[in-house]
Amino acid sequence: MQRGYSRSFGNHEPRPHARSLIGSRRDVPNFIPRPRGLHKLTYPRLLRAMRRMLNELDRLPARRLHHLVRRRLQTEFANRLGRIRRRLGLPVGRPRAQTWYRTTDAARLIGVSWKTLVRWVAAGRVHCERADTYRRPRYFHRRELARVIASLKV
Repeated sequence: MQRGYSRSFGNHEPRPHARSLIGSRRDVPNFIPRPRGLHKLTYPRLLRAMRRMLNELDRLPARRLHHLVRRRLQTEFANRLGRIRRRLGLPVGRPRAQTWYRTTDAARLIGVSWKTLVRWVAAGRVHCERADTYRRPRYFHRRELARVIASLKV
């Protein structure tokens, strides 16, 4: 039995093209001016890293991976791309605004992994509310996340 897309797509059907959640090749202008305050050697390194992340996101659907691994890699690459785009002063895609966010959604909004966010909560850097249910999930308020994002930009 064959693996990959050959099972679900015939030879005549094209494979789907991946597009990142946070920016795509269409969102990247031909010339990106160096933001004020960014070191002149950091600028080309960020451009190379952005190109590399876009290529990784585009190649991800063709790789033979378990679906959970693929989703985690896509999240990791999209978060890296978001941090790079933020440093270059480019627009970063945002999810729909909510009042309260669960841990993974809050981490996506900030652009870090959920483990990092939980470490920040344990260190007292970010405040959250815990539910009184069995698993006690964490909930982060929109204002608290905006404060964290603002502190990351400094």
